[in-house]
Order: sequence, then structure tokens, then C-alpha cells
Amino acid sequence: MARIAKYFGLVPAGGAGRRFGGSIPKQYAMLGAKTVLEHSVEALLADPRVEKVFVVVASDDSTALALFRGNSQVTCLPLGGQERVNSVLNGLNHLLENLLVGETDWVLVHDAARPGLSAAALKSLIDQGSEHIAGALLAVPVADTLKRTSLAQEGEVIAQHTVPRDHLWAAQTPQMFRAQALSMAISECLYKGAQLTDDASAIETLGIGPLIVPGHVENMKITQAEDLRTVARLLGLHQENFE
Repeated sequence: MARIAKYFGLVPAGGAGRRFGGSIPKQYAMLGAKTVLEHSVEALLADPRVEKVFVVVASDDSTALALFRGNSQVTCLPLGGQERVNSVLNGLNHLLENLLVGETDWVLVHDAARPGLSAAALKSLIDQGSEHIAGALLAVPVADTLKRTSLAQEGEVIAQHTVPRDHLWAAQTPQMFRAQALSMAISECLYKGAQLTDDASAIETLGIGPLIVPGHVENMKITQAEDLRTVARLLGLHQENFE
């Protein structure tokens, strides 16, 4: 009898958040009564099909260990890489090599600074993605008008023309793929020197397109310090300050 695939979360949390500023990495900024990272991890565990979440942190990061101490559903891996993609690959390879996940198990890669994932969106992703050979990702249609620009000699940014937004979607996370397939795809892309801006872009290089599952605006990524207030408002949380 064929083995039934399981579901696991993988959260790369080794970055410093250069655009965020402040004295602490953005994943450890307070959002209401909890850190951004806690919200993001707990959102993944809202679906009972997700058995465990692995958080990839920098080797000298003890904060995540303290946050999730005593939580049997969360394991921190001190395998953070130079870039997000390296952290994802390091985590995947560790899980596969140590038989913590099976080759055909589903891994849901979720941004550490995306705390607004709803249980409904997660359920839709797992329900629909499990039926698609290439996996799936949450995304929202691009609503703003997009401009192709150039840089003038004076340093000004000049609009050259408008980019049609038909069929354009803004990718979110989680993005779910078979563990071995994602590991191989990322490894191949890095070997070729390809620039990966998300996990789905690695799978796309295999010639199979992941399924797009509609997400929600509440699932925005925190990039700037002021995003904390925006997310807090969307989630109905009290936010006294930016950190």
C-alpha cells in the first residue's frame, strides 16, 4: 500500500531584515502580545494536518529556541544560510537526510514575517495543492498599475510605459511542494546561478507550473517597520509601538 504523504511546515527565519531597521530582526518584533515569528508559526499549525513546523534560524540565534521551548510541534534548526533560499535548502536537506520527512511528503514553506495567514487560506492551499502534481502557492491578483521605469542621469526614476497586469499575481506564502522535488529544484537553480525570489520559481524551472490558490491581503509580508501597524490593524491586534 502506498505511503500517505504527510504535511510539514518550514519557516526560514535566519535573516536580519535589512529594510526593516530597528534593533531586532523583524521576525522578533512584537505584534500584539506575541512576536511576528510566533504568529507565523502558529498560523501554520492551525491546520491539524500540519504535523510539525521546523524553523531555520542562524547558528547563533537563541531567541527562537526560547520562544518555542516546550512546544513539541516546533523544532528550531540552527542551519540558517546567507540568503533565504540557502536556509530553505539547508533545512530541507537536513530533514531529508535525517528521515524527518519523506521524499514525497509535502513541505509548506512560509515566511517568518508573514503573520496574517488565515486558517481558511491554509485549508484551501492544502486541499487544492495536494491534488496538483507541482504543488501550489497562495497569491493575490495584482491590483495596482505597474510601471516599467528607467533611471535618468540625475538619479530620477522615470516611468517608461505601463505593464499590463492581466494574468499577474503577487506571490505569498505558504508555498507547498514535495520535499525531494523542492530540494532538487533549488539545488539545480543554485548550481546554475539562477536568482530565486521564492520557492515556486525553483519548481517552475522544472517545466511544471504550481497551482495558484487565491490568498488574502491580510497575509501581507512585513518588510518595513510601519508594516507592523498595518498588519496589527488588519488582524485586529493592539499595537503600541513598532517593536
